[in-house]
Amino acid sequence: MRMNRPGFGAAVLFAVALASVAVPSPRVVSADAAASQPDARAAEIAQLNQKIAQYQAELLKADADKKTLQDAINVLTLQRKTIETQVSATQAQISATQAQIARIGSGIAATQDRIGANQAALASDVRSLARNDEQPLIVQLFSSGSLSETWTDADAMLQVQTAIQANVRSLREQKTMLAASQSASERKKAELTSQKDTLASQEQSLTRTAKTKTRLLVETKAQEATYQKLLASAKAQLASFSAFSVNAGGSGLLSNQTSCDAWGCYYNQRDSAWGNMPLNGTKYMLKSDGCLVTSMAMVLTHYGHRSVTPVSINANPDNFAAYYPAYLLYTIYVDGVSATRKTAAIDATLAQGDPVVVGVRAYGGTHFVVLTSGRGGDYLMRDPYIPNGKDISFTAHYTVRSIFGITKVVVQ
Repeated sequence: MRMNRPGFGAAVLFAVALASVAVPSPRVVSADAAASQPDARAAEIAQLNQKIAQYQAELLKADADKKTLQDAINVLTLQRKTIETQVSATQAQISATQAQIARIGSGIAATQDRIGANQAALASDVRSLARNDEQPLIVQLFSSGSLSETWTDADAMLQVQTAIQANVRSLREQKTMLAASQSASERKKAELTSQKDTLASQEQSLTRTAKTKTRLLVETKAQEATYQKLLASAKAQLASFSAFSVNAGGSGLLSNQTSCDAWGCYYNQRDSAWGNMPLNGTKYMLKSDGCLVTSMAMVLTHYGHRSVTPVSINANPDNFAAYYPAYLLYTIYVDGVSATRKTAAIDATLAQGDPVVVGVRAYGGTHFVVLTSGRGGDYLMRDPYIPNGKDISFTAHYTVRSIFGITKVVVQ
């Protein structure tokens, strides 16, 4: 019995045409291509980076030539200008990255819409082909009005199948590009987060630079003579720390030095956990010049601030002099408290149960240690230089006559 399928060949050919229209293969701009397109802020960022390089060159020269209070002020002014320009450049980079993310996002949304529409059209074509292909070809042959009509229908069906396969491949390509765009979007978002972190850090540096300039004027009373006197004293102290370390045996790193007990914690300035850290970003190192920082950290643990380490003190630039950033001030801030070194008598202070921070002259330089107990010259100390220098005899290593700079630490 002949099947009633009027105009099947034409219908199928129409389905072929429809399938080729329903699943187009438009040019999809990848996320990386979108991100590399010329950005309106590119020239601005380049100009800002050029300006930063110019300021940095001027800053190097000014810092090297710094001899007077005005020189120091000029350096801080240049630092402020440099950081301000860095802030502007980072803000421009953030805007550019946000624009790139927006472009990538638009491309992702368009591709997703295209995929959805093409999938729906493809499903419709497949259902249409299935309905028209319910009978085996041999049945269609015998039910057809003529052999030529059957071959026409069969050829049209094959064209639909070929078109569907091509469109399936196109969909796969679009999905691959979509995945690449989504990955690029995630990378850009991570880049944006990093840029925002950089901006926050730069803004903090800008604030610190302004504060440093204010502190410099306060510390020196805005007087050249005072500046020169303080600068000379600070340089002499750091030079003497370095001399002590060199002559006492060098500043090789040590391991497993930290030890805490009921008194507090023992720290060694040469501990590998922090020994290689620069002292407040200067040329000096904790391992060779961090005896005072380390001594203060030990004392603070005695007063209950067990989380304090030399790193904690070193991390706050406000703990160091504006006129010489490696010089530790008499009052420092850490763990939410202030700690001030004040002149004291050794025996009376130890008798009250308080430790004493003392300087000693030895090995052609100077050094600071913490006296923890004793009287009349017979003291136990915690020495931040000697390996495992916890609760060892002071006079086994130094003389009482070598002591200077006797202070107790008042924590508020």
